[in-house]
Amino acid sequence: MTTRRPPRLPPAGDTSSTPDTLSPHPSSSTSSTSSVSSSSVSTTYPVSASSGSARSAATGVLPAQAHLTDRDRQIADWLDRHGVLTTAQITAVFFRSPITAAHRLAKLRTVGLVDRFHRPITRGGFGPWHWVIGPLGAEITAASRDEAPPTGAALRRRHARLADSSHLAHRLGTNQFFIDLHTHARHSDGTAALRLWWSERDTAKRFRRPIRADGHALWHENGTTIGLFLEYDTAGAENLARLLDKLHGYEELAGDGGPAYPVLFWLHSADRETHLHQMLAHRGPGPVPVATGLHTPGADPAGPVWRLAGDPRPARRRLAELPSRHGQPDSVYNPHYDSLGLAE
Repeated sequence: MTTRRPPRLPPAGDTSSTPDTLSPHPSSSTSSTSSVSSSSVSTTYPVSASSGSARSAATGVLPAQAHLTDRDRQIADWLDRHGVLTTAQITAVFFRSPITAAHRLAKLRTVGLVDRFHRPITRGGFGPWHWVIGPLGAEITAASRDEAPPTGAALRRRHARLADSSHLAHRLGTNQFFIDLHTHARHSDGTAALRLWWSERDTAKRFRRPIRADGHALWHENGTTIGLFLEYDTAGAENLARLLDKLHGYEELAGDGGPAYPVLFWLHSADRETHLHQMLAHRGPGPVPVATGLHTPGADPAGPVWRLAGDPRPARRRLAELPSRHGQPDSVYNPHYDSLGLAE
């Protein structure tokens, strides 16, 4: 007699696999929306594909307007700009309850605003849901920027790239850094704010210089606003010499009148941090501040976790305590100086 294996289920607490049903009105549950501007689990297992893409694509832009809240549109904007977010990441920013988040995301998937995938894990079951922009979401976000929406084939290729196991952990880790900043600000009683978060693509396009940051942000705390460029380290995927080579682009940007924001290396091990500082000491000081931190469990990137290269002080600094210059106000390499009212 053959014994059937029990089905592998999504992880406990992620109820977004419940049947997708669209309520006649947007979710009325209390939520906290984001004020931020958004202008290595490597595996060979197959991706669990979404079953709702075909039916969701049939939902038109106009019929969907009656069901979409401002929060829904911002979720779509973040997914379009930053690629992929887990249920937990979306919950941390946009909701107060994981259950509310899971049910709302399931409804947004029904109309095609978002889509999702997850991966089997070796001990059985599945990992968390990973959310990506859906066909309706891609159309709405493109219209909001006066751009042509992607074709169905282009969107499928984008989903395939996002689900690629060789890049997924790096993208999720990068996004988690900025999610953690937003979460810190959300619980700061108004003393902190993530004023802006740009993706790798937006950063490269808007600064008009060959910089290859994983992301860029403006962080405000206790009356101080600093900029930053993030270099996220995924379990030593890049050798340290190659990481240091990236500093040339940031130095060129500062030399042309652009900002001299700290370049943050968010590293996965203390040994890599020690070796990187040895190489930085040999390289000598440059026009751009460089700081390192360790993305250990529970580390708060807004807190005193940053070791500034060449700093005579032994203590680590808070993010807002790092040196940061906003650059020349009339420089074409300073894309948001005037619009944000920044000053030296």
